[in-house]
Amino acid sequence: MKPFGKHRRLAGILAVTALAPAYTAWSHAAPHAAPVLACTTVPTASGPTAGTGRQQPQWDMPPVPGGLTDIAARSSSTALAVGGTVAEHGATVARWNGTAWQTLSSPGLRMGVLSAVAVFRRGAWAVGQWGASPDGNPDLGHPLMVRVTGTRVRQVPIPRTGSGSFLADVAATSAADAWAVGGSGPLILHWNGTAWKRVQLPAAVRRGVASVDGVAATSKMNAWAIMSRHSRLPGIAHWNGRRWANVASPHIGMRYGLGAVAATGKDVWAVGLSGVIMHWNGRKWTCARTRDELLDVTASSADNAWAVGVDGNLQALTLHWNGHTWKHVMTPAPDLSSLFGVAIIPRSGRAWAVGEGPVAAQTDTLMLHWNGTAWQ
Repeated sequence: MKPFGKHRRLAGILAVTALAPAYTAWSHAAPHAAPVLACTTVPTASGPTAGTGRQQPQWDMPPVPGGLTDIAARSSSTALAVGGTVAEHGATVARWNGTAWQTLSSPGLRMGVLSAVAVFRRGAWAVGQWGASPDGNPDLGHPLMVRVTGTRVRQVPIPRTGSGSFLADVAATSAADAWAVGGSGPLILHWNGTAWKRVQLPAAVRRGVASVDGVAATSKMNAWAIMSRHSRLPGIAHWNGRRWANVASPHIGMRYGLGAVAATGKDVWAVGLSGVIMHWNGRKWTCARTRDELLDVTASSADNAWAVGVDGNLQALTLHWNGHTWKHVMTPAPDLSSLFGVAIIPRSGRAWAVGEGPVAAQTDTLMLHWNGTAWQ
């Protein structure tokens, strides 16, 4: 299963079910003309980057049911993972308390699946879709918005949308500022501390856009969105605190898409199923390419970022950015597995990555922890 972008993660989980630093002002001008880039090549791993047929290591924690699509960490003792529960056809929310994972429950999660999660002080938002048909057809579903406070999970109302709509990604800078995006529409929602309100993209930004696949934000004045468009180039938009505006998508000599985005300070990373990694450093775009399929990206600084996905051998993979180059990192995952989400644990040098195992294994949960030296 190879979902493209976070909204395809959501559709993929449903299909499997059927089968069994605060940045206060944007002071770096975004590019206006579409640049033409020559992408560097991420070196092929010199050794195995993923599993070699071995089973996932046994964890000293209760298993989290179902495939996981995303994870977010607030500290070494607080993290949330979300996804879908295959056996019960419902969304999964699991909380890490520093010692063990606890699966949280709520009636609002039945017949739903969650595609993304974002944490803020004393809470979190998770988004996805509910009400898809039993055979996993997302065209009949509706957007799902969930708020997590401690161990309490509750569904939150959002503006009315048409059948077949979904939420693919969410980003939060505080309890009073968050963005959620998806399709169809395209769909962009903003949380102002009281309610979720729909935000209409300007016509120039909205033109040709099929869905908004990813969003990242560092402050009320700085947010980025990536979009699927009916063209050879993806859509990229920037929020400056007042409005969304187009950012010219670089030309790289091929058709490509972007499915996930991360931002920290002036830096922005975006990755896609085509193996493209775009990086904006506040002045210009650069591009790297890998033969792998990339499904998520996260960053904590200009010299620390992770991208995850699946390699050409259908094994989970992780790539690390050290400020100069991207490198493959040994990933102890089973064969026929994928990583859908990754999160850096603030101020720790560690990280989490989540995904799913082989379809034949009923999408067993895949969860990895980076201890600063290796994935376990």
